[in-house]
Amino acid sequence: MRGGRQSGTFSAAMDFTDLDEGRALYGGLMEVFVEHSGGRDNPEALERVEKLCAAALAAVEDVECRVAIRGVKSYSKLLFSNDGPSGVDGGLLSAVDALRLRIRNCLSAFRGRLGAIEAERLHRQQVEFELRRRRQAEPPALSGELREAGSRERGVRVLVVEDNRDSAESLRRLLYHSGYEVAVAYTGQEGLRAAKRMRPDVVLCDIGLPDSNGFVVAAALREDPQTCDARLIAVTAYGQDEDRRRAREAGFDLHLVKPVDPEVLLRRLQS
Repeated sequence: MRGGRQSGTFSAAMDFTDLDEGRALYGGLMEVFVEHSGGRDNPEALERVEKLCAAALAAVEDVECRVAIRGVKSYSKLLFSNDGPSGVDGGLLSAVDALRLRIRNCLSAFRGRLGAIEAERLHRQQVEFELRRRRQAEPPALSGELREAGSRERGVRVLVVEDNRDSAESLRRLLYHSGYEVAVAYTGQEGLRAAKRMRPDVVLCDIGLPDSNGFVVAAALREDPQTCDARLIAVTAYGQDEDRRRAREAGFDLHLVKPVDPEVLLRRLQS
């Protein structure tokens, strides 16, 4: 393996290029044994096998793969010589067939090990991705001042209307850990229904929503006697002057442009 370090399992530096090369070399070895039955001197076939085995040992630095490839190389020296098979006890099989079976078993072990390495690597990537996703979703550390302020916010109901589920979850965690009661909706209609149920004190609403937009949601909340007194805050990537004007006209009290610093958001909520 290029620049790798040998391991009892497999090297973490191994990449998919190494695995692809290993699979190609496996295919090349299989072709040799399909084309040449063995049982007699065949220096050309043996040379091909030895070159392919050397390339496989260089491509995949893994103990189990090396053992399998060395087995292929050793048995091939016997298979492609006149008197090599004669010393092999094949039981019910002929000596040549016994050698071919052993070679096939070694190649099968090599191919299976390549598959195991790839599966383990994919699993590791999935675990690392999940850990990164969880770290990104964790709420940031808050200053002592904001933690104290958050403890006073128990009972304040906040509705988050945001179609990006990762962003919505990050907001939910931040607000929950800051002492707020939080509900999340992913569309405008869900947001309106949730607002009727929970009677939020504050609504954090995105402008771009899959079924409507934040302007429509804000206007509907202002028209409903049950939700008209909620504090409406736009949290959106729409930051042009025209967007701010439309937000004010729709009934938003505040317009925050993404990405919003968590401490800024919490201070705005507390002001």
